[in-house]
Amino acid sequence: MSTNSPLIIVISAPSGTGKTTIVRELIKNNENLVASVSYTTRKKRANEIDGKDYLLFLQNYFFYG
Repeated sequence: MSTNSPLIIVISAPSGTGKTTIVRELIKNNENLVASVSYTTRKKRANEIDGKDYLLFLQNYFFYG
């Protein structure tokens, strides 16, 4: 593996276990880290920003593109 190859870190756990808190702390303390943005078909929550917290898509988009 080249020293220029990106390292991918996966944080996976059930809902409500602190994944977002861990990711935010990692990013805050390391300027070389960035977080991916997840896709979801659920309705937007009041405090979420489309494109930042999640990429919000209609379920039909996944099935019919």
